[in-house]
Amino acid sequence: MKTLPFFLLLAAVVTSCSQSGNQANKNTDSLKTEMISGNSDACFLKTTGKDSVLLQVHIQDTSINGDLSYRYFEKDKNTGTISGSIRNNIIHAQYTFMSEGVQSTRPVVFKLQDDKAYEAVPDSINPEGIPVFAGNDAALKFDVEPLSKISCK
Repeated sequence: MKTLPFFLLLAAVVTSCSQSGNQANKNTDSLKTEMISGNSDACFLKTTGKDSVLLQVHIQDTSINGDLSYRYFEKDKNTGTISGSIRNNIIHAQYTFMSEGVQSTRPVVFKLQDDKAYEAVPDSINPEGIPVFAGNDAALKFDVEPLSKISCK
């Protein structure tokens, strides 16, 4: 009989967590709609030690453009522009940047969620050194450390 109170307590905790999770999903859904509807600007920053990544985007309907820079300590910085599309809060864009005096282009993918931007991790790198991402958005893998939304300057 002592296990019955334990299971009742466990059931109450699970029910409480699922209800708060549903509320969190509702809040996230409204945020997602707000971020991608019409025209909007958003800026995101991730700082790890002396390294930083800055993403500044302008969203207009399903099109996106902006600036992206990677500043890694004691390495060449990459600074450039992105241009692409956004669908279901997933940005697929081409990143055109300068590094070591050479202009390059590569694909980038970000997921916008809860005032955060999560950068996709490529599935592989092709022989030309270009990242290759999953063709299906559901199969994309994202970095666990997001860029956090900041005010745009």
